Amino acid sequence: MGLFDIFKEKSPTFGTLHGMDIREWNDGYKNNEKAVIKFVKKKLDSMSSEEFLSFLKKRESYRKFVDHEANETMNKITVTEPKGLPGGLLTKLGFVFYPRKALTLDMNINGFRVVDTEVTYEKKDGFKFEKSKTLIILSLDRKQKYLDFWKKKLSWDKAVHYIGFQFVDLDEDEYKLLKPFENKLRTKSPKLHDAWSKFIDVYDVLFDTPKRKKYPINRFQTYLVFEE
Repeated sequence: MGLFDIFKEKSPTFGTLHGMDIREWNDGYKNNEKAVIKFVKKKLDSMSSEEFLSFLKKRESYRKFVDHEANETMNKITVTEPKGLPGGLLTKLGFVFYPRKALTLDMNINGFRVVDTEVTYEKKDGFKFEKSKTLIILSLDRKQKYLDFWKKKLSWDKAVHYIGFQFVDLDEDEYKLLKPFENKLRTKSPKLHDAWSKFIDVYDVLFDTPKRKKYPINRFQTYLVFEE
């Protein structure tokens, strides 16, 4: 380490990540990490880093995540939409905001949006194609134990993470609860950080209902993502 390395600040963003949909190794409750690791290691053993990223971009449901500075305290993650049939059954996100301070802490990053949707899903009734509202929760594991785990398991020079999407299709009462935050969580403003912080309390109320205790989310998508 050079003399001046100790004075370098951590990057204000996590940069660009390329995502591999791993739902084929996920039953909705647990990832089959051994199978994921075996699959990725086999590819990395036969490809350069550039070839591997090109391979990811051609996979169905590929997503690209880019982190930007939004204002003095918040960052903005832009998210591409997946191609193929799975993408047509998911509500579009586009972007989420999160507090930049999370990048300096040993914690997961979470972003939230309430968005319009034309597809919903219920376990009993299956998919319905109708206009509604959906809460989308994006979670990025930034805890050091996860970073160390993937560094040990995979020969990738940069960071590897999980990114998860949870899609909560809102009924009338749920949307009424979250409606005050619909515009606040999608608008870059000086009050964005306050809106994000206050939303956490409402989020806890939403998931403390009998309905959500029994059936927390409607749809999900999980990615293993590789830093560019």
